[in-house]
Amino acid sequence: MPKRALMALVFSMMLPSIASAQATQSINADAIRLAYFSPQRAFFQSHDGKTAQARLTTLQTQTSREVDSRNAKLKALQDELAQRSSVLAEGARREREQEIDRVQLDLRRFMEDAQAEFLGVQRNLENAFLAKLAPAVDTIAKKRGLLFVLNQDSGVLAWADPSLDITNDVVAVVNQPGK
Repeated sequence: MPKRALMALVFSMMLPSIASAQATQSINADAIRLAYFSPQRAFFQSHDGKTAQARLTTLQTQTSREVDSRNAKLKALQDELAQRSSVLAEGARREREQEIDRVQLDLRRFMEDAQAEFLGVQRNLENAFLAKLAPAVDTIAKKRGLLFVLNQDSGVLAWADPSLDITNDVVAVVNQPGK
């Protein structure tokens, strides 16, 4: 029994010194072989990402103008039919209704095609960026001797010291000419 009491006494005396040693330890980013980055932030901050965003915005603006133009044509046809419906012969009225149906169908198809085109262009731009991103992360990881690089955007990382964020370094490598 006295042996256990002695061990408990020694342990209780050492515990505060262990705790204070851990509390005074600060994070040295160079000593830690772990980092994280945000692929989404890297995309939006990189030259390629900004170019991609501009291209997608232009495509979206062009599509929107075309949709507006087609909607105006449709509305004009509908308004004309509504105004002249009472004076048109049955055959002429049916012909105008069929024309309106064709314009509506064309508009719907155009919008579906435009959405598919937009998503395809977006996917291609993102894939081209990802092809540059992986080697950039690899370069930074090797340069810093990192064992792990976490994806901040994945939802796995709840918190990390900002000194471990290598996103800006990754963007700098991605932005280098020839990369």
